[in-house]
Amino acid sequence: MAVASVKAPAQRRLGQVLSFYSGRGGVGKTFLCANLAAMLVKKGYRTALVDLTLRLGSDLADWLGLEADRNFSDLLPVMDAIDPRALESYLLPHENGLRLLAAPQSPDRWQRIKEGHVEKAVHLLRYRYDFVLMDLATSFDNRILSVLPISHRIYTVVTPDGGALQNLGDLVRLLRLLGYGGRTRLILNRFTGRELLNVPEMEQVAGQPFDYMIPEVSLRQAGLDSSNLEVPGRLAKGMLPMVEELVGTESKAAGPLSRRFLPIIVNPSRTEANPGEANGEEVHLKEFRQNLQALVHQRVIEQVGPQHLTIENGRGARTHLEAQVVKVIDDVLTERVGNRWTEQEQQAFRQEMVDEILGLGHLEVLLRDPEITEIMVNGSDQVYVERRGQLILTDKQFTNDSAVIKIIERIIAPLGRRIDESSPMVDARLPDGSRVNAVIPPLSLNGPMLTIRKFLDAALTIDDLIGLGSLDEEMAEFLRFCVRARMNLVVCGGTGSGKTTLLNVLSSFIPPDERVITIEDAAELRLRQPHVGRLEARPANIEGKGAVSIRDLLRNALRMRPDRIIIGEVRGPETIDMLQAMNTGHNGSMTTAHANSPKDLMSRLETMVMMGNMDLPLRAIREQIASALDIVVHQGRFRDGSRKITEIAWIEGMEDDRIRLIPLFAFREEGRDVGGKAKGKFYKENMPQSLYDKLQQRGV
Repeated sequence: MAVASVKAPAQRRLGQVLSFYSGRGGVGKTFLCANLAAMLVKKGYRTALVDLTLRLGSDLADWLGLEADRNFSDLLPVMDAIDPRALESYLLPHENGLRLLAAPQSPDRWQRIKEGHVEKAVHLLRYRYDFVLMDLATSFDNRILSVLPISHRIYTVVTPDGGALQNLGDLVRLLRLLGYGGRTRLILNRFTGRELLNVPEMEQVAGQPFDYMIPEVSLRQAGLDSSNLEVPGRLAKGMLPMVEELVGTESKAAGPLSRRFLPIIVNPSRTEANPGEANGEEVHLKEFRQNLQALVHQRVIEQVGPQHLTIENGRGARTHLEAQVVKVIDDVLTERVGNRWTEQEQQAFRQEMVDEILGLGHLEVLLRDPEITEIMVNGSDQVYVERRGQLILTDKQFTNDSAVIKIIERIIAPLGRRIDESSPMVDARLPDGSRVNAVIPPLSLNGPMLTIRKFLDAALTIDDLIGLGSLDEEMAEFLRFCVRARMNLVVCGGTGSGKTTLLNVLSSFIPPDERVITIEDAAELRLRQPHVGRLEARPANIEGKGAVSIRDLLRNALRMRPDRIIIGEVRGPETIDMLQAMNTGHNGSMTTAHANSPKDLMSRLETMVMMGNMDLPLRAIREQIASALDIVVHQGRFRDGSRKITEIAWIEGMEDDRIRLIPLFAFREEGRDVGGKAKGKFYKENMPQSLYDKLQQRGV
């Protein structure tokens, strides 16, 4: 049955859908659902409950002391024509204002209720109520799956015992896979008091921290007073953070967040339409294709198993898994399409579905293109790429913002990262090392934004950079001497100028018998030496704890007996620790920093040292910089997309109260050729004798 769409009056905000789910029964899911509804009613919010436990009778009706003389199945005959206001007559009313859509009393009536009915009933309720609370079944029935995409919160409940916790870990991974990780909230229900593990141990088993903890009270003490919807004090105090989060975000229900959680729902049962009849109408063909995609997703979850669908499968496991998914797709094509599509059309659909289920959807084809170096998603309807240094708008578009967020969550889930409105920014990486940054509403005003800096399969060499015109052979030889002579070196430049690429190339000059420690926000460096230790910073968790900064890692690296330390980028107070490391025996260390020129870099370094609340006079800071650093390499990005080393400078020391920079090499632009490429020459300045002496002292 088709899902009718109802247009909301402009003046009415749609209510939020709150779903309560658990991997098994007996964990207090219905108990918490009823009590949260009661607390929302007490705060003056119009609240409705829906019993979707797929069991006979309604536990929620029992909790509220209501006679279930009307239920969900009574609504079916009028579902297509009912007005939201007329829906009230099918709900069980509580004297305090709460309303319940109860469960049917017989199995045959449950069977009549399809996912399209559930979806439409929920949408109708959202027109009348501020909050719609769903008490869901423990199985992933199609009716349950139809609720999750329109849920603002998915409260997943567990009790403190090993079996339930292990099951919760699998369930959380499944919800992340389906794209609902950002909406999932974990509730540890401690009302039984039977705890064999402490909370950190339970969180380790579950795979992530709990968002809420219900206090240890007995069921008798915690039982809802059905006569006046009164929630006992200890329980109310434990659930108050849930209410505060909802009340705090409810006023934004009509803004970007609600649009983010309201994708178009496709009913797989509607794929009975004949595609041959739809070919004449583009809208019908698009709808049929969407239905086919939804059916493939459903079959893959049923036949392959969601626990196997993860972005970080190994190569062998990925090949086996892809074969299973392709078989499911072929079965669906045979069943629903037959010979109505050409082989090319079927192959295109097959590849599209494999990319969407096992990869990153539309982005996969862009990631496979070797000429694309960066992908920039600006909301659901705009995807730019950088090809050969030029920004190009592609024809790729996502169905809605929720589809983009699903891709983001699929990337960050294996890394243990999280993104939602309370933590709307994240840095991550793909398995191949490509760097990922994502920002979602409310910080991003044009929908979720995703930026992927691709990591090249084959690491560039110094000869590659010479061939690309980034530097000449004499500059390359000089930089090789500097690295071999254990000069401390900083690569500076703007965003996208190739700093990290150049740092990778320079690191290839480090002798293989030295121990190197790399420190990065998101691991990008790929050193080819045999003795390399790689450290990666970690952001704070949802509770604001557990963060490990670059500065923390740098201090720890000093205890790891490094010969050299390579920091992906300095941008804050870790700068002073880096300078001190370079000044205390770790010669040959390297890093990158953002700056417009070597001279500007000196000012930035001073500022970054001050960010560490170091009570040092400016001259002392400059003496630290002059003593620690030897060579500054500035990388520039030109309008034609080319990257070149525009200046190499030597820090000779202090002159009066200022750092003395001696230019050694420079690139001077001399116009553009017919194709728009920057023309120019590399120039070598007179090399100071003191620099020659220093290189000789170090055996070069």
